[in-house]
Amino acid sequence: MTPPTTTSILLIDPSRIDLEVEISSVDGLKEFRNIAVINVEGVDSLLFRPIDVRTDDLSSISLSGRVLLVSENNSYKIDMPCILRLNVSCPRITAIIPGYDAPLRVEPGRYLVSIELSWSEAKGRGGVYLSLSPRAYDAIIIYLGSYQPEDTSGWITAEGSTRSYALLVDKTKASTGRSGYGKFTVHIWVFEAAGDEYKKFKLELTSLETRKTMTALEMPVKKQGPYYQALLIVKAKPGEYLLRITSPVSLKIELKVEE
Repeated sequence: MTPPTTTSILLIDPSRIDLEVEISSVDGLKEFRNIAVINVEGVDSLLFRPIDVRTDDLSSISLSGRVLLVSENNSYKIDMPCILRLNVSCPRITAIIPGYDAPLRVEPGRYLVSIELSWSEAKGRGGVYLSLSPRAYDAIIIYLGSYQPEDTSGWITAEGSTRSYALLVDKTKASTGRSGYGKFTVHIWVFEAAGDEYKKFKLELTSLETRKTMTALEMPVKKQGPYYQALLIVKAKPGEYLLRITSPVSLKIELKVEE
């Protein structure tokens, strides 16, 4: 099988990043500086995951990595332990790593991407061929904050909403843009004159075609006056979905993403 070609051209908003490392020592480090640009126009989530990992002429190796994202106003570091483990152990922390084990919320900006790959316990002389996806998810729910949009006129209200609670979306059909995802803005509010300062909202997005839960989110929502409310973004690849809030109330609405 022919390995992917590592490009020296600056990639713009890539769906995958192909890397090649020649291994001739037991341990080592290789840096890929400023190899891509990711443009984040609004609050977004990134999840770097290997979609293909292969080796040639190596009998053992442990490979880990790190992604560095730098914009004019923000920077993020994402550790990627144990990307590859071949005939060796690779202990790692059990804590969830944002950006690797779970999506990382990223503020708007133009981010230069650099990647470091480090290895140890390598035996043999050969290569590692790695493909990373910066958005390794089919759907995502992004919590923007405990506030309401400026204007919800023309928004669609979920059936079952009342004067005491409601689920609204800016649209129920969306087309994929250059990113390959359809995007929806969601507003949820619950009226409660007396209550705790925070209340947990639980949401999930289910595929109507496979009945599989594509993504779920649980977040504490701060009370603003007599209302608990949340503004969110839902992004999904083409398909038909059911968006549900399951706590503290139960409401649902169908969403469709077309190419």
